[in-house]
Amino acid sequence: MSLSLLLGSIGLFLLGMWLLTEGLKLAGGRALQHMLGRWTSSKRRALAAGVVVTALAQSSSAVTVATIGFVNARLMTFSRSVWVIFGSNVGTTFTAWLVTLFGLKFSVAALTFPMVGVGAFLRVFAPYQRGRALGMALAGFGLLFMGIDSLRESFAGVAEAGWVQALLSGDGNRLWWGFVIGFALTVLTQASVAAIAIILTAIASGLAGLDLALAAVIGANVGTTSTAVMASLGATPNAKRLAWAHVLFNLLTGVVALLVLPVFMVVVDATPLGDHSASDLTYLVAIFHTFFNVLGVLVMWPLEPYLSRFLQRRFQRTRARHRAQFLDANVATVPDLAVRALSAQLHDLADRLTAESLDAVARTGKGKVPAEEQKQILGEVETYIGQVSQAALSGKLAGQLTAGLAIRHYLHNAVLLGEQIAALGAEGEVESPWVMAELESWFGRIGAYNADLYHLDQTLAQQHWTVLLEDYHQLKNRLMDGATQRRAAMAEVDAALQLASLGRRYSEQLRHTLNRFAVLDASDGPEEGTPRESPDEPAVGVDSDSDTDTDTDTDGEGMASGDEPSR
Repeated sequence: MSLSLLLGSIGLFLLGMWLLTEGLKLAGGRALQHMLGRWTSSKRRALAAGVVVTALAQSSSAVTVATIGFVNARLMTFSRSVWVIFGSNVGTTFTAWLVTLFGLKFSVAALTFPMVGVGAFLRVFAPYQRGRALGMALAGFGLLFMGIDSLRESFAGVAEAGWVQALLSGDGNRLWWGFVIGFALTVLTQASVAAIAIILTAIASGLAGLDLALAAVIGANVGTTSTAVMASLGATPNAKRLAWAHVLFNLLTGVVALLVLPVFMVVVDATPLGDHSASDLTYLVAIFHTFFNVLGVLVMWPLEPYLSRFLQRRFQRTRARHRAQFLDANVATVPDLAVRALSAQLHDLADRLTAESLDAVARTGKGKVPAEEQKQILGEVETYIGQVSQAALSGKLAGQLTAGLAIRHYLHNAVLLGEQIAALGAEGEVESPWVMAELESWFGRIGAYNADLYHLDQTLAQQHWTVLLEDYHQLKNRLMDGATQRRAAMAEVDAALQLASLGRRYSEQLRHTLNRFAVLDASDGPEEGTPRESPDEPAVGVDSDSDTDTDTDTDGEGMASGDEPSR
């Protein structure tokens, strides 16, 4: 068999693995959330969740990404999340058993072509996104077993090559070469399950002996840390901590496996197992792979509290360019989880803006959170939504992303208005005590409304807003009466009117996010279709004042949303 056929077989297998993993991530993202969100109340449950979900999703990286999302959203503690990661390592052993029991023991040719055909049909013609994703997974499953069959034939030809026999002939080098081969395969394929499947196929074809295959499995287990390290680059602190928990666990497990390997070989040689055929030796590889991963968990059981404390003291500071603590590029690859992270980030920023004292901003010229930092976070939110939108999305998820983009739009307007309040207040045009007292009282009422905003239902929020608008009109009348009675200079009253109107607009932008958050945070609803516009809420890109203020103020009411608010 030619080397080109071997490369093609590996490519076919990897393509099947990729289609299977991506299809399951898209189809089962919501189930992934449910299982990880509900099953992690203790160390044992978190470990079991990692095992089961990885076995079902056939991807430890998908489970790692989901866990990062939950920790970033503060839905799971770090100490629980590390046990999900440890469990995902044990869950990868399911692939070895799947390949051993089915891929190498039975002829699945009669099933693979129907799988690919039915899967492709669903991928093209299914009416819903999740159905299309399931079709992709089914087609990937068929291609994966086609790749295993092709690999078995290819390895049988490669085993006859003289240079391969010479490379693997030295007893002293076999374990070393096995470890390097396993490590290299995992780094190149970025999937330990793929490397292990290739190793199992190689031993079943007679290309590799048992000792070399066992060493290669250890190398694959250690090599998977490269994926975690690369995923941690530029990631959030929690992502870095989880990535390094994965690295340290796999290194410890690798050391344990290397120590156990000679004992395992002695036991095999002392029993009839050592005389079995090459295809039967795959059972021993699967047993060893499962054994040392479970042993690694047992060793880590008493050590985990110390490891967690050590990692939580690390990565305390993020780089200046990454201030959005809930958003992570790894999580963006799983749309269901990405929407959850987006919601957490927008809620966090909205809470900051509702807690802002506009009176203090007007007097000091600055807020608790610098506007530049708020703009930086909003810029990262916009970039993140763009990353998530590149994936195949259901109608519901697309609607949630649209709602997230609208919320980002309104929060950006609020930040710009806060900047204007700070700039106008810093000019110091308001000096009269009675004008200052009126503004302080007005900003106090705005602050009370903003603080309660996200704790009210739609009806109460509208009622409170109506009262606030009435207070606003009364304030305008009092300020203008003061100007005509010469209790304050016209320029001072004009500045006060502008500050009052900017404060009203600030609250109005926050109010517009209420319905959008209801859409973004929705956990159920129709699979397809986008959310309806609320009848009292302007569409994205249009700021309507029809329900707020029909008068024409001196500060230029009726600003177009998305433009810089003007004085």
